[in-house]
Amino acid sequence: MRNKKLYITVLSAALSSSLTFAEPVVTGKITYENARFTESGTTTGASASHDKDTFKNEVSARVYIDGESSDLIEGSTYHIELQGFSDSKAVGKHDGNDSYTQRDALREAYIDLSYDDWAIRAGKQQVVWGTADGAKLLDIINPTDYSEMAQNQMEDSRIPVWMLNAEKPLKDGGNFQFIAAQPRENVFAGLDRNISTTSRTNGTTKLATNTTAAQWGDLITGAGYLAAMDTTDATTGSHSRNHPFMLKGVNSITGYTNGFLNIVPDLGSVAGRFYNEFCQTGCGSLQGANYITVEDFANLTGGVLGEVDSYFGPNYKTINMFAELGAAYDGAGILNGFAGVYNTNLTDATGAATFAPSGDIDSTFEYMRNATFATFDTFAFAQSQYVYDMPDDADLDYAMKYANTTKDGTNYSFNYSYAYDKNPIINLSWRDSSTGAELYKKYTSSNSNALMDHTGASRNTTSIELYASAADATAGTNRYGAYGASGTSAGTPTLRFEQTVERAHNIGGSFDTTVETESLGPIVIRGEAVYQKDVYSPVMNLTALSIGDITEALKMEKGDRFKYVIGADITALTNMMVSVQFIQDRNLDYVDASATISGNNSISSLGRYTTDYATMAMDNTFNKAKENKNFYSVYLSKPFGESGQHRWSNITMLEDTGGRWNRLDVEYTIDDNTIATAEFNKYWGDANSQFGQLEKSSNVQLGFKYLF
Repeated sequence: MRNKKLYITVLSAALSSSLTFAEPVVTGKITYENARFTESGTTTGASASHDKDTFKNEVSARVYIDGESSDLIEGSTYHIELQGFSDSKAVGKHDGNDSYTQRDALREAYIDLSYDDWAIRAGKQQVVWGTADGAKLLDIINPTDYSEMAQNQMEDSRIPVWMLNAEKPLKDGGNFQFIAAQPRENVFAGLDRNISTTSRTNGTTKLATNTTAAQWGDLITGAGYLAAMDTTDATTGSHSRNHPFMLKGVNSITGYTNGFLNIVPDLGSVAGRFYNEFCQTGCGSLQGANYITVEDFANLTGGVLGEVDSYFGPNYKTINMFAELGAAYDGAGILNGFAGVYNTNLTDATGAATFAPSGDIDSTFEYMRNATFATFDTFAFAQSQYVYDMPDDADLDYAMKYANTTKDGTNYSFNYSYAYDKNPIINLSWRDSSTGAELYKKYTSSNSNALMDHTGASRNTTSIELYASAADATAGTNRYGAYGASGTSAGTPTLRFEQTVERAHNIGGSFDTTVETESLGPIVIRGEAVYQKDVYSPVMNLTALSIGDITEALKMEKGDRFKYVIGADITALTNMMVSVQFIQDRNLDYVDASATISGNNSISSLGRYTTDYATMAMDNTFNKAKENKNFYSVYLSKPFGESGQHRWSNITMLEDTGGRWNRLDVEYTIDDNTIATAEFNKYWGDANSQFGQLEKSSNVQLGFKYLF
């Protein structure tokens, strides 16, 4: 398979300059669209709120070249689709051509030929299996560019890939199709192949030792000493920041403020500076350093020195610091002072009460409230890195389809593919920052210590330690972090975000049939379904996150899903098409369970569950997914004008989680070459639903198409 594939060989021959082509037919279209927000507000991950501003000023030109070649197999033809693209209002690489997106400069390039009784199409193309309105179920051959959600037509948002597509008529009247295709993944704003793979680090500059009370006051109030700190910030943010269709789930991974890719180096710097400031010598051997938690510290008050002394030993400056500052400053204030240097969502600065499990938890330190100082020693000066482990040119997706019609006129198909699932997977792991080797993670519990939390209740804690190997963990050597338990460090860790895809089996089918009725006339009943084996879903473990175990907190887990749609189409009011649909996505391996920490029975379970990939975020407790998610849609389309030369269409989609989307679009034919277009997209409903989260992205678009 590492040789050039058949479809590449055939296409190269077909387009070779040594061949003689018949005069090609060149057609095309120029499209202009200008879009404005219809509501003021802030979209997910944006740096500021917007007014009813223009966010899209797009010009695209597509050229279609069709022809024949007399030097190739007799009767063969070719098709090429080229695209020029520019959007002066877009962010990042969304402003121009970009390969394997809907903005690809080479959209399609294939040849059609016959061999024996096979019809073969080889080259870059798209194959449509599913026909559901506004959703993709059985349509699984090509990936999709969702950077504008579902606003664009499927033929535009579908991403063509290189493939060999062969069809053969059968003696029973059916048709067999075989496809070998290049594997590519779905594209989302903020989650594509343009993410920087450079390590993100803030460096290892520490606070000065023996900080004075005046300097501490400046730190907390944001004055002189804070300004003098080395505040190098690795937050490069999402390359799609301020994109109008950034989803909460993507923002939690790569977002500028809420993305853990950018949070980790800031978290590492705060941890390193805390360690240096509160510990002068030998911190690793002190009980206080190992077992005080974020929640304990956040609830310390400057006037309760005895409470402070119960956690910190004589080598800590905390007692003197609180004594000098008095009751004006508390643990939460100091925590906010350290975290406030950075741009990411480390703490929301709303006070100690938010660190209680029943509080309004929406920031990193609040979620990590059970993380100990020993864990933060491990995190000290941590880095992050985004890497790709995607299929190469030696890999192929395989698919086949059998289609036929019964004697009573029912069309049906059986479909199967063994292919890389189109949704990208993000795997997390701790790595050596220098070598990239995966580190060994160890839990250390304080179950032999009679510790009390900030309320005076006894409890145990669990800390995260990282080592080069299990043997090192047993021996207690080569520990990663600021200093390590022995006062030395094996290095700083890097949290790796690995984007990949995995193969899955997809077994499905479709049908459509017509039922004659007296009142409604003919009704087309249609349906399609797909059973997916070994697809991955994100599972959130809030208990693990509470102790700072990030790699255990969010894991992509293998499971099975079943998706189906049932629809009905009728014609009403002479020539208006009416289509209604019910769509269900069933997670057959749904997770909703308790989660405990091994060796520690004092940390209560905060839950482990399948999270909704599109909407998971810190402000919604990483939104729990539904085991069976339902969508309902109504689609209307009607021509108008004296000869029906114009058309309006409207689709409404409802989620059972409370999200709503309505798209109305109109095409008005001015002349044989020019069509004026208008489109209105309204999103509303629950802010933690797929559509509802985009409410502030509601928009109106005006434009035109010129055909030539």
